[in-house]
Amino acid sequence: MWFLLVILLLLSVMYYKRSRKEFSLLPSPGACLPLIGHYKIFTHGSDPTTLIWDLYRKYSSNGMMLLNVFGLNNVFVGDFNVLKQIYNDPNVQNRGHNDHKKCGMANKISIDRGTNPGPLAGVIMSQGKAWTEQRRTALKVLRDFGFGKSTMEEMIQDEVKQFISYLKQTSCTPIDIAGKFNLPILNALWKITVGESFEYSDPKLIEMLEKLTELFQKLAKPTGVFAITYPWLFKIFPNLFQRQLDIEVNQAIANLMRNSIEQHKKTLDVNSPRDVIDTMLIEIENTTDKESSFYQDVGYNHLVNTLIDLFIAGSETTSTTLTWAVLYMVRESDVQRKVQTELDTVVGGSRLPSLADRPNLPYTEAVLMEIQRCANIVPNGVHHMSSKPVYVNGMIIPANTMISPCFTEILKGDYWGDGMVFRPERFLDESGAVKFDEHFIPFSIGKRRCLGETLAKAELFLFFASIVQQFNLQPEISGQLPTEDCITGITVLPKPFKVICKPRS
Repeated sequence: MWFLLVILLLLSVMYYKRSRKEFSLLPSPGACLPLIGHYKIFTHGSDPTTLIWDLYRKYSSNGMMLLNVFGLNNVFVGDFNVLKQIYNDPNVQNRGHNDHKKCGMANKISIDRGTNPGPLAGVIMSQGKAWTEQRRTALKVLRDFGFGKSTMEEMIQDEVKQFISYLKQTSCTPIDIAGKFNLPILNALWKITVGESFEYSDPKLIEMLEKLTELFQKLAKPTGVFAITYPWLFKIFPNLFQRQLDIEVNQAIANLMRNSIEQHKKTLDVNSPRDVIDTMLIEIENTTDKESSFYQDVGYNHLVNTLIDLFIAGSETTSTTLTWAVLYMVRESDVQRKVQTELDTVVGGSRLPSLADRPNLPYTEAVLMEIQRCANIVPNGVHHMSSKPVYVNGMIIPANTMISPCFTEILKGDYWGDGMVFRPERFLDESGAVKFDEHFIPFSIGKRRCLGETLAKAELFLFFASIVQQFNLQPEISGQLPTEDCITGITVLPKPFKVICKPRS
């Protein structure tokens, strides 16, 4: 037994020395220990979001910082121009190792979802030729079925009206707004994708969304990072890593997608596709190239995972941003009144705001941009992986290295001057028109920027403008404002707070 432990330790040290040599020129937080990584991450009491930013500001150079956590090397990029260069590099578009057999976490997810382990599937996690095919087709299909069209706005407006009605029924009773946006936001996307919507009261769906949020928060903890690096630990310590929750969430969502696909198969008319699933099924049926990501079972595997990607993205990011929007309007009552004044002048009170009003609402637009900048809901984005060595700013990032943005530095750092202050006017020019800044990248940057950006922007505007037009958003207790303290998960949520939605006369 002791002999095996010694051998394991020696092998770990040898691997550590070899890997350290590759990364020796990249700036990092000092000493890096075998198996553990940079020990300073364990001496820092901050939440993961603040931790990365603090370390970046102290140890980065040339816009980059290497951080090794439990043997996983991750280069964090907090300089906008460096990130722009790297994320547009064709050799930095992977999500995992060049050899998919070494993508342990991805294979674990595939097993959980009931899809065969293999090349990363879907839109978010696929790479190479498969990613190019899947993203190109998904974008085209989503555009054909609503993205950027009047039908998209109509679907969102239906959900906005239902949500406004729900808020009016609260009768000025303080409510916990967190989680309330998930269903209406998801429904707008689901109508485009599946051609149907969920019932707000569906207990199974509510439970699944709650579990999804719980899983997101778990994965952002140190134990989650450890498990992502070493997926085999799920088997050895299932309770520590909440393995059962992991399985339940993945299987519940995957089964929902499979049921939708099977229903569409039974009623498919290849000459008259009704929605995204129909169009994808036709693409799969027409594909004869065995190397294509749409070929037979591989195509169905990608379709299930693409729908899961859309489900997760549609139920989490936009709803989280809107939760922050309510918080900031409660905290910044003067800003709230200015938005209401602009809406009253441009839109009036007889109808809800529309996307056609947007160009005439520059202050409202600037406030939304400032909410996104300050909320910074995905502070370290979705990682990329280098497929070949990358040369940037005189440094080399080795192949198969994880690269993540430090969005906190990009969105709140020195570039903004007073980046920690909520000040919408930074997005307005001297004439009061919206001033766009290329450093403002809440949907990331490069070839893999957010697929649903068009829908998300429309949802954010229509929900936010309609809520502020219809209600005065007030704290639960007069004079006691909610804090900006947050809960870090896959997205960053504000700590629970209650708000009174008082209808405006």
